[in-house]
Amino acid sequence: MSFSWQEQAWQGLVERHHHAGLPHAMMFTGLAGIGKHQLIERLAQWLLCLTPDEQGACQRCHSCLLWQAGNHPDYLHCGPQDNSHQIRIDAIRQVNQFLSQTPQISRCQLVSLEPAEVMNVSAANALLKTLEEPPGESYLLLSAERYGSVMPTIRSRCQRIALAAPTAEQAQQWLCQQGLSETVAEQALRFNPGAPLAALQWVNDGLHDQLQQWQQQLLQWTHGSISLAEVAEPWSKRLDFELVCRWWLQLLVDALKVQLGARAEQLVFDGLVEQIAALSAPSLDRGRLLGMHNKVQTMVGRLASGAAHYNKQLTVETLLLDWRELVMTGQRRETA
Repeated sequence: MSFSWQEQAWQGLVERHHHAGLPHAMMFTGLAGIGKHQLIERLAQWLLCLTPDEQGACQRCHSCLLWQAGNHPDYLHCGPQDNSHQIRIDAIRQVNQFLSQTPQISRCQLVSLEPAEVMNVSAANALLKTLEEPPGESYLLLSAERYGSVMPTIRSRCQRIALAAPTAEQAQQWLCQQGLSETVAEQALRFNPGAPLAALQWVNDGLHDQLQQWQQQLLQWTHGSISLAEVAEPWSKRLDFELVCRWWLQLLVDALKVQLGARAEQLVFDGLVEQIAALSAPSLDRGRLLGMHNKVQTMVGRLASGAAHYNKQLTVETLLLDWRELVMTGQRRETA
């Protein structure tokens, strides 16, 4: 699969391969949902193809047919296993053993490793020798959304390929081509800025409807018309916990923007701008608001890295209590 906003990066890879040759270890970096995985797969199939052209793999040779069947003997994908959020040392041992063999069909062997930032220390250390001395004709294609979270020893041994996000026009156009209306596409991109693939998945997963329900329950809780248990139970048990935390983070960002005089179109929760203002967002204690923002931001980062183990119910209840206290304090300040 190819995307218009990746063509410049693709042509650069092709030209480099024909002239100086591609490095054995490359790390593709950029936002989630811009197509890093698809570009890596396109490059992998192209490098394994027996009769490639400038646009990609031929889709007809023995190698391509094996790729399409999902059992190419010269390709290995490495990622978190057994419902873990981390890439552990056993997975890297499989990579090292795989690369110690010789190619069976293609001219090279290829490993994709995603996402590189969730390798734990033992796994990263186990990969270092392979990155320093890649055996035979082999390629390691890594990807990372949070480049700074990848261990420096891994970063220093990989050629970084930084992928730019598509423009707003490119993202909107692509989503409309996938069958979304302009309004839905715009809403999806508000929650997934610059990431059209993530935006499309957001719509297909029904997260728009879930978000509307989340917003309504938050307002009911803030006004005291619904109990803590009625809100916390579905948020912690029925909804994805990391997603709820990211929604919290964006709400707090919007509240900070309202304090600074942002317009409705500058907010992600554009439908809540009036409600946020009604809840005294301009009068909220900025120090407490920033403190809550930093707390949730840390949670989101730890959840993304796979290094966090939170009590979901307790965490959600704490955030709800913190939020209502923040709002009530703002209302008391406004009436004082």
